[in-house]
Amino acid sequence: MAREQVMPDVQKQLTKEVDEMIKQELDNMRALSGVKAKKKKKGKKKKGKKGKKAKKIKLPGGKLIFGIPDYDILKELI
Repeated sequence: MAREQVMPDVQKQLTKEVDEMIKQELDNMRALSGVKAKKKKKGKKKKGKKGKKAKKIKLPGGKLIFGIPDYDILKELI
């Protein structure tokens, strides 16, 4: 019965302590990395996105299969 009466107070106190420790850790991390809060840029007009280039395959014979879909390569192997 006494445990039920004391438990909410202990949980509140524990939550406050953990929050303070997290804030201190965040402050320390920011100080070490030298990162400042980023400012939001004003809205710019977005232009059309360019397509992503395919990554080159760094394997022997990678030039031969560059640009071929994985499914087609798999069919050939089978």
